[in-house]
Amino acid sequence: MRALRILIIDDDETTLMVTERRLAQRGHTVESRNETIGATNAIRKFAPDAVLIDVNMPAMSGYKLVELIQQARLPTKLVIFSSIDRAELETAAVSTGVAGFVHKDDAATVGERLEAIVRSDP
Repeated sequence: MRALRILIIDDDETTLMVTERRLAQRGHTVESRNETIGATNAIRKFAPDAVLIDVNMPAMSGYKLVELIQQARLPTKLVIFSSIDRAELETAAVSTGVAGFVHKDDAATVGERLEAIVRSDP
């Protein structure tokens, strides 16, 4: 599979660092942000194939950010990322209309999960 461009948005610096490293080890180009403010501009500038968004962010929730990105019709796949209950996360993914979700307990396989989501139909 070709290398992906992935933007990670998470307020936890350790999660950002570890996730960025795992994705880069799979050959992907990764950028990260620790806040939601300015995220739509970052998406326009970086043009990622996928955006991995923590749902529990300060200032603006990841869910609100998803809504803003969808309203802006930015051409990227949105993937929510959290440690909330897995069933709740899956329900949230369906209700928000994102391309998929990754539970933080599955961080070791985040690369494989994102690759599968990006390869899937819109």
